[in-house]
Amino acid sequence: MTKHLIIVENIDDWSPYFPSEQVIDVDTYLQSLSQNTHAPAQILNLCRSLDYLSRGYYCSMVAEARGHRVLPGLRTINDLSRKSLYAYDLSDLSTQLDKQLSMASGESFVLKICFGQTPISSLQKLARQIFEQFPCPILEVEFSFNGHWIISQIKAGAINRLTETEQDFFAEALDNFSHRLWRKPAKRRQFRYDMAILHNPKETMPPSDMAALKKFISSGRRIGIDVELITPKDYIRLAEYDALFIRETTATHNHTYKFARRAESEGLVVIDDPTSIIRCTNKIYLKELLSTNNLPMPDSHLLYRNDTAGLDKLCETATFPLVMKIPDGAFSKGVIKVNNADELREQAPAFFQQSAIILLQEFMYTDYDWRIG
Repeated sequence: MTKHLIIVENIDDWSPYFPSEQVIDVDTYLQSLSQNTHAPAQILNLCRSLDYLSRGYYCSMVAEARGHRVLPGLRTINDLSRKSLYAYDLSDLSTQLDKQLSMASGESFVLKICFGQTPISSLQKLARQIFEQFPCPILEVEFSFNGHWIISQIKAGAINRLTETEQDFFAEALDNFSHRLWRKPAKRRQFRYDMAILHNPKETMPPSDMAALKKFISSGRRIGIDVELITPKDYIRLAEYDALFIRETTATHNHTYKFARRAESEGLVVIDDPTSIIRCTNKIYLKELLSTNNLPMPDSHLLYRNDTAGLDKLCETATFPLVMKIPDGAFSKGVIKVNNADELREQAPAFFQQSAIILLQEFMYTDYDWRIG
């Protein structure tokens, strides 16, 4: 099972909190040469300074070199050191600021975020979004007002500079973020790896139903993998695991792709990986891939938006019925059967509102549902 460590610059920085053998000072971690140095580990870097070439900076660097998953990682540290980078990354949030900061008074204020949590409930959504883009245990976000609210600075906070009230909030946020750092684990079989299965209990046509998910869990534990079901709200917990198995309908424009990208960047084994999601959720890509490799497939045609001549030709030459598909449809969504040329002409405009290219394939009837996996 993955080991969890909290790294502090000075062991006295942890004095306000519950004592734990998992808390060590940065020098001990950096100078550790034991046989377990390269064993799977989750590191929380709470050093006072993360400045370039400081001990805090080297803590994250050495952790990544050892194959440990560390929060914050070097990429986050470097991004926070350059305003041009985080200003660009937060451009998607700018339109939300005026609405969410309507309660703020004055020309500036600082919001403290601990593991994606903030004591100001009205700003919780914003705090979570900032933390997801810059995963760092403590963030200090400075807002300024000049006609409208903007983020003027984001920097890593320090555990030794927290007030007594903030210390209580930090401890609670850390406990919520990863309770395994605190509580003595119950007596149970020790697993070699931890795997998360992303699922959505509310999905009407999930790739795997609950019975199948339970079989995944029991099968994993039988071979030494502790499997846990997670949902979209568990995004910030991804670094706790060694692998991610996505059992929710994937798409490039929803959270499944975001989960896959984050998991891959954290070094997790992930299925479906981001590249596969981009490619395999699009039927145009699959059609071209099959054609390029001379693999048999149903007779297929591509129709392009505003190509009236192409539509006319297909109506005259195609053998109906045809199956018309939106390239990124799934589970029969965006898939219909057109029985003749009139139905094709009638349905095509609606499909072209969603995609510049639509796919038509010969209809091959079977009395059962078949898939290739």
